[in-house]
Amino acid sequence: MSTTAVNLVKRTPSYRRPAGRRPIARLAARQLRWLALVLLLPVGEVAATLLHRYSEWSEAEAVRARLGNTAYHFTDVPYNAHTLTERLFADGQSVAFVPALCAAALTAILTAREWESRRVAVTLTQSVSPVRWFGIHWGVQAALTLVLTMPLVVLYYLNAAHAYHKDLLVHGAYQATLYFTIGPVTLAYVLLGVAAGAFVGTAMRRTLPALLAAPALLWLLVALLVRSRLAALLDYPVFSETHGYHPGGVLGLQFFHLLPQDIYLVNSLTPGDYWPYQLAQTAVVLALTAALAYGALRIVRRRTGRAGARIR
Repeated sequence: MSTTAVNLVKRTPSYRRPAGRRPIARLAARQLRWLALVLLLPVGEVAATLLHRYSEWSEAEAVRARLGNTAYHFTDVPYNAHTLTERLFADGQSVAFVPALCAAALTAILTAREWESRRVAVTLTQSVSPVRWFGIHWGVQAALTLVLTMPLVVLYYLNAAHAYHKDLLVHGAYQATLYFTIGPVTLAYVLLGVAAGAFVGTAMRRTLPALLAAPALLWLLVALLVRSRLAALLDYPVFSETHGYHPGGVLGLQFFHLLPQDIYLVNSLTPGDYWPYQLAQTAVVLALTAALAYGALRIVRRRTGRAGARIR
């Protein structure tokens, strides 16, 4: 072999293996660790409140056994139905939709910052593709918000189910709202919030506009899903038994704090409809989540492809 051939072999650049998922995930987790510690404070406070609330139901049952069911529901005594229903309603306001809105805002900020600070240009020089980079980062953000939200959903469900089945809540719309609203679909809303934040942050690439637009987009999508009753269409007997729409409010909806709510539909459900309704609503929300995530990745691929061509 000639000297020239040897030099050519030595100068040939070596192949760089694309970075795996674990190193990127570890990097994303390190970047989010301080944010996770900050979020643990309000999450821990709500969890402690729900744990304390669960211990109060035994006091309510003791009061009802001593005074009778009528006095428990219609008189102002300690641990009466109205007081405990109002407390559980206040607890649910922190769980039903606030985590999803926070997930949308945080994901939008983190994503838009990647573009606004031009860190994407650095990513283009690495062995990892921008699509994988953003996809793994969004996955870690989704995992973080799910881990923080899931204990709250479980604790709230234990409270609401116990109170509902023991007949410890005020009858009517409040009782149906507290029992049927929060569950697996609450976690699906969190994932939808992450997808909405990813889509808006990638599309707008500006931190402040994305911070405002992502929660607004999430709220509008959920309002349209609730208003259209797509989940009820998956369980046609429920849809056929529900008549009318609420005439007031935005889009003819009422609200459980910030969460759009269809009172006519919820009031038509029976205890056996909890899991079918929750799973149907979850399936619809996850389908929309997948569509938004796919759209965000398409935007990343298109924009980084053009940027890569300019760099080359």
